[in-house]
Amino acid sequence: MAEATQTEVGVVEAYERLAREVLDRPESIPSAIHNLLLKLAETHPGAVYWIVRKFYQEYLRLYVSDTGYIGIADRYEPELMYPGDIALYMVPESPQPGDVVQISFTDKDEVSVYVIHGRVIECNEDRSIQVADTSTGEDYRVVDWNILGKLVKVIPFESDEWQELFPASGVPTEWLGTSIEENIRSIQDSDVPGKDEAIAELKSRLAKLV
Repeated sequence: MAEATQTEVGVVEAYERLAREVLDRPESIPSAIHNLLLKLAETHPGAVYWIVRKFYQEYLRLYVSDTGYIGIADRYEPELMYPGDIALYMVPESPQPGDVVQISFTDKDEVSVYVIHGRVIECNEDRSIQVADTSTGEDYRVVDWNILGKLVKVIPFESDEWQELFPASGVPTEWLGTSIEENIRSIQDSDVPGKDEAIAELKSRLAKLV
């Protein structure tokens, strides 16, 4: 038993050492990770592809295919979606003004990952796009690297399609209930448009989950 524990600890320490070596590289952390994955893909491309998909699913709760993915909404987006709705996305070749795109970015220390929705305002010659955050209205300039996908359809909570897809997603109803509760508290302390209607809808959803 002691030997098994020692082996497990040794494995953990080995991966911690590898992680430190990557983090100590002179290039930026994303570049170091990217270069490491490229090197691993020379001999094990399937493994790299699989683990990237797994990261999206477990960390960001995005269910990725070759041409798009689905997501379970975890926050209220005015005139767009509520927590619990299922959002369908396609990988966009060239976003157009009016499209709603999902965007990922990190904080300045490149530690935390954030995901927002933005409505495309303008497409620039350098392939970057100007978007307006669908929650705050704030403008951003983003590049291809930041764009996860284009929103093509929202499947409302408890609709026939939702009843078919949500159980297959593997998302726990407990997680959804917690998400709805957090949104209710957040909206109550905000000046978001349609505040009373949004809270009523969220409370109705919460009651159906209990």
